[in-house]
Amino acid sequence: MLLKLRIENLALIDELEWSVAPGLNVLTGETGAGKSIIIDCLKLLTGEKSLLSFLKNKEKTGLVEGEFQLSGECWERVSSLCQERGIEEVDNPFFVLRREIRPTGSTRQFINGALIPLSLLKEIGENLIDVLGPHDHQSLFDKKIQLKLLDSFGGLEQHVLRVKNAYENYQKLLKKKESFSLEELLKKKQDLNRKLFEINAANLVCGEENEIDNKLNLARAGWKLCDCITQLRSILSQNNPSILSSLSTLHKLLCTVEKIDPQFGSQAISLEQSANRDLLELDRLVEDYFSRIEIDPDELEKLEQRKNFLQNLKRKFALSIEEIIQLKNQIIDEIAQAEKEEKLIQSLNQEENLAKENLLKEASLLSMMRKKTAQTLTSSIQKVLKSLGFAQSDFSISFEKKDKISPSGQDDIEFLFSPNPGMPLKPLKEIASSGEAARVMLALKTVLATVDPIPILVFDEIDANIGGEIAWNVSALLRELSARHQILCITHLPSMAAGGNAHFKVLKEQDEKSTRVLLKEIVAEDRLREIARMLGGVNEESVRLAQRLLLSATKEN
Repeated sequence: MLLKLRIENLALIDELEWSVAPGLNVLTGETGAGKSIIIDCLKLLTGEKSLLSFLKNKEKTGLVEGEFQLSGECWERVSSLCQERGIEEVDNPFFVLRREIRPTGSTRQFINGALIPLSLLKEIGENLIDVLGPHDHQSLFDKKIQLKLLDSFGGLEQHVLRVKNAYENYQKLLKKKESFSLEELLKKKQDLNRKLFEINAANLVCGEENEIDNKLNLARAGWKLCDCITQLRSILSQNNPSILSSLSTLHKLLCTVEKIDPQFGSQAISLEQSANRDLLELDRLVEDYFSRIEIDPDELEKLEQRKNFLQNLKRKFALSIEEIIQLKNQIIDEIAQAEKEEKLIQSLNQEENLAKENLLKEASLLSMMRKKTAQTLTSSIQKVLKSLGFAQSDFSISFEKKDKISPSGQDDIEFLFSPNPGMPLKPLKEIASSGEAARVMLALKTVLATVDPIPILVFDEIDANIGGEIAWNVSALLRELSARHQILCITHLPSMAAGGNAHFKVLKEQDEKSTRVLLKEIVAEDRLREIARMLGGVNEESVRLAQRLLLSATKEN
């Protein structure tokens, strides 16, 4: 609730301090006394646009300051808004909002002395005060607020939470799927399998290149090698005379020498026999090698083709043969991982489908319950509207299905009203008459009192074009509403003024140099005389009637 309002140098106000009471506060005064000025100053604390012309003294700063005490959902919301913006000065439900209008035309706004942006002031103000008067922003005009109040009226918060959780779960799965692309994954897997097939088809072996090079060197020199080996064979054993046949002659000669000179002959024969053995071994080696020499043009071509194939493969992969063999194992691992991801995507698709089905189910159930709640709410509001003079009015709640389900469900709702038969139902914000708008808001606020978290309601011109029984009914509803909300009401009707828990009179004082607005609480005789004045003038009859009005209001309270 609002505990105190202080105003300086704004409009016709030099300085004003208003200690506001709980419950229903009524403001009365002569026409033009400045009642609406006080409400206009209060609206500055909700973030309303300020004008330099609003300053009384253009050389001084004007200010409006409100001291508030909150509780419940409203305090939690305001506290949360401040924490989100890093405002640490607000740590208990008592706080002060202040707004200054400087001579330059700029404004500054504070909460507990901490400078805050205008956007935060607006957000806080929207949660504190609803001004129900001509051309004012009213929370019930907002379709989102209407939906929230409908849910609260029907006690559907748990169902809304289930839809929100289902929505968040569905969005979480969609976001998780964004990190995977089945199309790209299948393309990657196809590319990996192609590479693996190509590597497998190559039948690569470590060291193969060196072996091919050796074979190629031998194959390319095959004819020359064959000629050399043939000559070696001839020299060793096939020529006439050959080395081996000459050794036989040599042996005979040495035997003759040994007979003549045994010492020399014996030594020479030993050397000759050793040479003979080595040459025989050499001859066998040459013969064996010659038997294994193959000169095959086809094999040479195959080796050349294989070498070219390996060179092309190395260029394609930009790797050595050994690295390509290692790449094969890496590709196998990547294919296995891709298959895991593919299974995961398939699993996510299934989870997504289930989550979507669950979201649709929960949203449909919530929608059904909202429509049922809307019937009860509509009936209750229509009943109250009749007591406020709208005997033939029509109130309805329209439902449209959203293109996409949101955290709040699939329903786009709006409160519609028609004041007279034959007139089409229109959104609340299109109600032409300010008096009608205020009374419709009163009906809505009355029915939704238990679920509407906004603590302070301001009614301006709610008594326009009404009187008699309807005026008394409006007063009764305001008193009923004040049990759950703090209400500030400007009125010209004595029956409504009599119903207030506190009565304040706005006065305008003038002298030759200036005009100023004053506000004072009136009680006892002063209040009685003010209500009598509102009845048409202070006289014996109006005073008695004023006494009856106050007595009746006291009994009802």
